Amino acid sequence: DNPRGKTFQKNVPVAIDEFVGGLDLVANAQGVCSDCHAGEDPYVIHPDNPPFVGITPDIMPTGWYRPLVDASWPQNPGPTNALDAEASTQRCDSCHRAGSAGRFPDGSSQLPGWCGTVFGTAVGGGATNTMPPAGLGPQSDYANHIKAIKNLCNRTVKPGVVVPTTGLADNPGFVSPPYLFDPIYACGTKVGVRSGIYNAKITVTVNGTPAGSKIAKNPNLEEITVPPLIVGDVVVATQEFAGVPSGPSASVTVRDHKVDYPGGLPMPALDPELVYQCANLVAIRNVPNATVTLFTNGAFPSSGVASTDWTGLFGGKRPFAIGDAFTAEQSLCADTSPRSTKLVKAVAEPATIPAPTFNPPMIYSGQQLTTLETLVHGSIAEVREMTAGPLGKVQTPVSWWPNFDVATPLGRPLNLSDQLRAQQSLCTKGPDSPVPPAVRCEALPPPRISQPWPGATYVVVLESVPGARVHIFDASSTEIGDGSGTFIVLSRAVVPGDQLTALQQIGECRSRGAYQVNVPK
Repeated sequence: DNPRGKTFQKNVPVAIDEFVGGLDLVANAQGVCSDCHAGEDPYVIHPDNPPFVGITPDIMPTGWYRPLVDASWPQNPGPTNALDAEASTQRCDSCHRAGSAGRFPDGSSQLPGWCGTVFGTAVGGGATNTMPPAGLGPQSDYANHIKAIKNLCNRTVKPGVVVPTTGLADNPGFVSPPYLFDPIYACGTKVGVRSGIYNAKITVTVNGTPAGSKIAKNPNLEEITVPPLIVGDVVVATQEFAGVPSGPSASVTVRDHKVDYPGGLPMPALDPELVYQCANLVAIRNVPNATVTLFTNGAFPSSGVASTDWTGLFGGKRPFAIGDAFTAEQSLCADTSPRSTKLVKAVAEPATIPAPTFNPPMIYSGQQLTTLETLVHGSIAEVREMTAGPLGKVQTPVSWWPNFDVATPLGRPLNLSDQLRAQQSLCTKGPDSPVPPAVRCEALPPPRISQPWPGATYVVVLESVPGARVHIFDASSTEIGDGSGTFIVLSRAVVPGDQLTALQQIGECRSRGAYQVNVPK
């Protein structure tokens, strides 16, 4: 930031100490920078605007950043998981995700600049709006997601408090239902399900008849294979954990994609557009349930069926070489989209391959999943336990891989003093990641949940240990939520003045405290 009232001449070198940053920004009196510059996207104008074209991959952060600013300024709350549970014809987080266009902050009245100036201008609907970008459909397709973010921005956030867990007893006969990815289109053969508890049996029914099932290993997404769906089918999901069945999820009625896309399927897009040599897969943004096909240099097709609006595909020719050019198309119900026109070309691998990081950096006995971050797009990351050896490999086209399953290859959850390591490579290998040994699960901290608005039927989880069960209690200590992942489906809608208390559980260990929030009146 330039000091207040001082300008600089274009193309004239300026010493770096002529600029200020961090805590010095407060004295600069040019506004609260972390109000507008929030979230994982550093831009306040769209990166397709001329000044930013071509440099986006070089300056996007590798993960959620914590600003070095005064404690009185917003500390970049989030990332928000509120959109995970919002059905929308088109989804803002199909672009705004980790490793791509950047995740959104947890909006509230704490961020009037981001909510009103950045987001508000982007979706304002006038001549200056930038969202959605050209070619991604009308703004009306994103209406539910835009409304959800506006609801977040209208909140007056009161931080939760940590309270004792006294009196908060798990209801052994209650488990929250999972959540179906919505929309679901005809001719699809996969259904996306979220919020499954690790090792729960998830069952999908179509018109009341069981159509497919799976043992859950990833609460962020499980794909259930079903027979080809037809318009009007009613899809429901349930889960059963330790012999306890959940109630049914909210139902989703199968749609005709031609109603939402009357001009035919849109062309898919490679997202992110950063592909490195020696990688093996890319990410494609697509219509849910479509069959997506990737082409390398106009040939070598490889295909996969999507359950959601974003698909990682291995190339038909791999590993990739510098200059390899990628395009994609999609098909659904004998309707094939145009092939994407923007060539995405593989570039040289980074000069430095960083060590992957575990989030959170501390692991606990009884833990079954962990999250890897700071991944180079397309790298192969190998996870191992120092005594047991290799546990498996991760390949992801983005910088973040939620919920790597460590318990299945180990044959057990993590034990006290187990020690995880990760190393990633493209053409060359990076360094090892140092991680402390697992600690006793009795040290498990409380989770953090977002303050819901009245009428909400779920609670957004801001922080929890990967794979932990999160229990939600109301003011009468009645358990109304028991699930896993980024949001927990509740047994009833919350009402103004409700008091919700959350604790997390790994194995038989419950967190040392619970996190309590109040629903606004």
